[in-house]
Amino acid sequence: MKKLLSILVLFFSANLYADSMISIEQYVNDKGNNPKDPIVQTYVLKRCASAYLYTASITTRDKDMVDNLTKAYKKVAIRAAEILMQKLNWTEEVAGKSIKTDITNMLNFYEKDGNESFAKDGTYIMNNYIGNDVKFCKGIVESIK
Repeated sequence: MKKLLSILVLFFSANLYADSMISIEQYVNDKGNNPKDPIVQTYVLKRCASAYLYTASITTRDKDMVDNLTKAYKKVAIRAAEILMQKLNWTEEVAGKSIKTDITNMLNFYEKDGNESFAKDGTYIMNNYIGNDVKFCKGIVESIK
């Protein structure tokens, strides 16, 4: 009985701090042969928008950083809407609703994982996929004209 209890405790504690999402880089690698797929493109852009919003929300002392993160968020969100409207022929209303819903859901995952990371090691985005996502998204933002 003690053995079974030990196994259950290990199982649940291991899953207690599981990341809610894979990194954007891993997602892109998994979808490697579909980089031009509008669903893949808009997913990445929405994830970047969420990562920037989350990072801005935890950045309290550096107004310039928050401004830059907000500009980056807007840039990727607008590009996602453009792709949905141009490549999938979605209306502005449908694209906007999709972007709002998905970014909100992704932001909730970043908040959950960031808070768990902070509880474990005192940092929200370092040493986890969130920090890696922000770094990855920098290249995305720089590639948008």
